[in-house]
Amino acid sequence: MFLSEVAAPNLLRLMQAAGLDYVIIDCEHGSFDYSQVAALAAVANGIHFPVIVRIPSASRECIQKYLDAGADGLLLPMTERAEQAAQLVLYGRYAPEGKRGISTMRPHSNYNPGPLTEYTKKANERIMLFVQIETRKGVEKINEILKVPGLDGAWIGPNDLACDLGGTGDFSVPGLEESIEQVIAAAKIRGLPCGIISSKADMIHKCRKKGMTMFSCDSEIGLLKKGILAMRERCAKEALPE
Repeated sequence: MFLSEVAAPNLLRLMQAAGLDYVIIDCEHGSFDYSQVAALAAVANGIHFPVIVRIPSASRECIQKYLDAGADGLLLPMTERAEQAAQLVLYGRYAPEGKRGISTMRPHSNYNPGPLTEYTKKANERIMLFVQIETRKGVEKINEILKVPGLDGAWIGPNDLACDLGGTGDFSVPGLEESIEQVIAAAKIRGLPCGIISSKADMIHKCRKKGMTMFSCDSEIGLLKKGILAMRERCAKEALPE
């Protein structure tokens, strides 16, 4: 699921206890600062609960800081060109795969990196780098994008993709289902996983049947609101006279 607004680190413990496999911290639309992400990553690392940060851009600064804070992966939104994906890899991986800056006495190494050559190799194997396809152009360029060495998979943002196609986020938008299938097929050719970010369970079920294996459903805010509404409904029914 997405963590969109609430920067309470123990929420990650709750998510893990509830059976989730990982969380995506939204730093594209969310207002989290670096220190909040660092606190979330610290708790997540301590309980071995993976955190992926959706970054605002493929800039060296944010990639460096999120990874040094201990994030397990990065998700680059609005990817439309192979050059964007290449920049994500360039700053997200150590040499020889990239040019990530070296500062190892940090949370990402648990302050105990050991021999540098061994650590950088291990870090490159650990970090996950994903692109998010959200536009018609991104779909058209998906084969070129996924050819970039060092990527670990692709996500689809169906709401923005549907908007770019001229509608809203469901399979009724002309071209949306075909675009999703095109991204799935391209990922399969490269041997990479593909996923979708949606609050719609029916869309997730359909995408699973099409071959997707990664899913993010709703956010902490969305689920909290739904839980409150369900509680109100239950209590209202219980208060009715028999």
